[in-house]
Parts: sequence; C-alpha cells; structure tokens
Amino acid sequence: MAQAINFDTIATPSALDKKAYAVNIKGLIAHAVDILFGGSEAPKQYNVSDLPVHLQKDIGMYR
Repeated sequence: MAQAINFDTIATPSALDKKAYAVNIKGLIAHAVDILFGGSEAPKQYNVSDLPVHLQKDIGMYR
C-alpha cells in the first residue's frame, strides 16, 4: 500500500518554540495548595477480580 505525506504540515523549529499553555502565579499557587493540603483520603484501590473477564484477559490475568 502506498503512503503519502503532505510536507507542509511538518513542524518547523519556530512552531516548536511556542507554548501550548499559559503559566500564571494564580495557577501555580492553586496547584501548590492542592498538592500540600488537598485530600488526606487514601487512594482508591481496585481488585483485579472485580474486572470483567475480557479485561482480565487483555491484561494477562486470566487465560
């Protein structure tokens, strides 16, 4: 099968320099507060046997 590519869509160095997000002080403070004081609850744990058989087969836990 033949493959084709449009060379106009290849990323140029100037396109790679641009950030796709904005960083501001308010967001950094909110993130820090979330990490330091957010959630003293234990992370949820799941048992593999609770998954359906087709998912257990996909991850190799059931034959």
